Amino acid sequence: MVSLLILGALCLNAKKAPPPVPDYLAAPAEAQGHKVALGFFGHFDDDSTISGTMNLLVRNGWEVHIAWITTAGGVGGIYGEPEERIAEARLAAGVMGIPPERQHYLGFPDRGVVDQLPEAIDQAVALIAEVRPSLVITCAYEGGHTDHDATPLAAYVAGRRLDFPFARFEVPTYNTSGPWIMPYRVNGFIKAWGPWEYLKLDREGYHVRKKVRRTYQSQWFFMVPEGSIGLWRHLRGQGEPIRKTPDYDFTQPPHPGKLLWQRGPGVKTGAPFDYWRNAVLSIPEFQP
Repeated sequence: MVSLLILGALCLNAKKAPPPVPDYLAAPAEAQGHKVALGFFGHFDDDSTISGTMNLLVRNGWEVHIAWITTAGGVGGIYGEPEERIAEARLAAGVMGIPPERQHYLGFPDRGVVDQLPEAIDQAVALIAEVRPSLVITCAYEGGHTDHDATPLAAYVAGRRLDFPFARFEVPTYNTSGPWIMPYRVNGFIKAWGPWEYLKLDREGYHVRKKVRRTYQSQWFFMVPEGSIGLWRHLRGQGEPIRKTPDYDFTQPPHPGKLLWQRGPGVKTGAPFDYWRNAVLSIPEFQP
């Protein structure tokens, strides 16, 4: 009887094997025999939307890196200060299982990437060349924030410049592609760019996602609605939305109408789309 109780206790304490990484994410890496992933985001907290998936990759033995293109914060108001935001990001990455040596901070100013776009893209491409990932996950190109939109642009340019292949996937943050009566969409893709997957999380993955969200305390006003949406999806058996990055034309708006970064409070309230387009056209890959 005692032996059975001990055996039962051991079984309860045994670490459950993680679910496998879905084929649509794992196949390119398995074909190369090179399981390295890079999550590349605009700000400290954008990663919360895909944190359970990042942790799943870690638990499946992948070498997982995470990078942010901006310092985030320091723009006044309720957005926090860079030192506070960096400390939160380090904690969040640790929760996902990503060690300090695989955390990368490019350090461009919050809301200022578009003003230094060629330099930001060059640094991002250099990072991708150093990490040599088989999978890169970025923010979606959705017009929510130019700092976000710079990340899929960087992955696209890296694919053109570098001599090794990698798969590009994206995650949604926020945009104004919804119907006119309520255009704001949080953590939802622009539907016109095609279908997506929901990566269902196991108990540990969902726990990681919740803990990461709580780590970004300075961004509670984003984390609360994002968490509510995540809980609803989790209860419905869905999970974190992700899709293969479409073939965007970065010199054109991602959806009709006024983009979120043009509406404010944001990057350049009321600025024309040429503010972004001209920056993109300054990158060699977009010049005739």
